[in-house]
Amino acid sequence: MLSLSHSHLPYLRAAMAPAALLIALASTVACGHTTQVAPSSLAANPADYDGQSVTVSGTAKNPTAMQMRRGTATTYQLCDSACITVIAFGDTNISDGSQVTTSGRFRASFGRKQMMTNVLIVGGRMRGSGGAPALSPSP
Repeated sequence: MLSLSHSHLPYLRAAMAPAALLIALASTVACGHTTQVAPSSLAANPADYDGQSVTVSGTAKNPTAMQMRRGTATTYQLCDSACITVIAFGDTNISDGSQVTTSGRFRASFGRKQMMTNVLIVGGRMRGSGGAPALSPSP
């Protein structure tokens, strides 16, 4: 059995503090913590959310599915009082006017050939996007 005197406790606590910080950070990353944000908040303050994982709810407008080399991608507007563009990789079942809740990585600007602003990337192979589409129609 390990026996520690009271004189060793401050050293033990000091050694455990970095380990506790690493465990807390790892659990936050592993949970894939996302922030619930309205489309109008993203559109009004894109720099505040750039690169962050967010969950957004709104009304889908103008969904368009495209067949790409790596599968299907669907683009649509997600709106409340303002709209953002969503690019969802993988099979999605989005119809015009449906209520949608989706999670992904927000980008204030996105694209190489055609630059777009206020874009939510769902699924795909972007770094940190989680890989699988996170999409659910709202009741």
